[in-house]
Amino acid sequence: MPKKLNSVQIRVRSICRREFERDVYRPGVISLSRLVWGSLGSCLVLAAISLLSKAAGIAVLFPPLAATCFINSSCVYLRVARPKPVIVGHFVSSIGGLAGVWTGELLAGDTDFVIPLKLSLTLLYAAVLMQVFDADHPPAAATAVIPAVLPLPMPAWLFPLYMAWGATLTVLFALVWNRIWLEFPAKDDDHRVKYAGLYMTRAQVWGMALCLLSMVLMSCKHIVPALYFLGLGGMTLGVLLLGTHHFVEALITRKAGNH
Repeated sequence: MPKKLNSVQIRVRSICRREFERDVYRPGVISLSRLVWGSLGSCLVLAAISLLSKAAGIAVLFPPLAATCFINSSCVYLRVARPKPVIVGHFVSSIGGLAGVWTGELLAGDTDFVIPLKLSLTLLYAAVLMQVFDADHPPAAATAVIPAVLPLPMPAWLFPLYMAWGATLTVLFALVWNRIWLEFPAKDDDHRVKYAGLYMTRAQVWGMALCLLSMVLMSCKHIVPALYFLGLGGMTLGVLLLGTHHFVEALITRKAGNH
């Protein structure tokens, strides 16, 4: 029987499909399913990213991706766990981070204010970009601010693409891991119709598919460099499709409403 302690519910039940439904597989509920399946999924995907990053020679920032791994495995019904916010969020926050660092150094130079200014500007830019591109993903805020205090492990121009590579890996794992027990991405108020078996719009499915393909191509960096560069271009296009389709849909809806 589930036990309620203040605002927290404790469920002492074996792992089964019921324990992965929206009302119980969520923050605020301590259950065997989240403790085992959610936690195990988080650690497995981060380990996979670490191994593949080293093997492929594609450096990423692990702290923000670790937070993404947790959300994708343990908080799957949140909007921030959907593929679009995960991939686009890390991509645009990387750009915001680079812009904030550049602006901070331009304005404060070698003064004592340069670090606080860079930290605040990187987060400001990332917050604006994530909202504009409908990609609110809290872990991506860390992606933005880390360059303000630590050197990047990759050339600056590759930073957004490499973080999108890592984010796409988390999405791939979440699709496989979560769908053993539940629908992922989850159905919500904005995604009630399936396309290709997923609660995503057509543009989101194609954008995600392009990112997944590009992630594989980028992983061929040491094997076939030409495929790696093709993957960089494909990842850019995939993120653009994921991050801008709502603007196109809004224009189409507006034009249809005027007729």
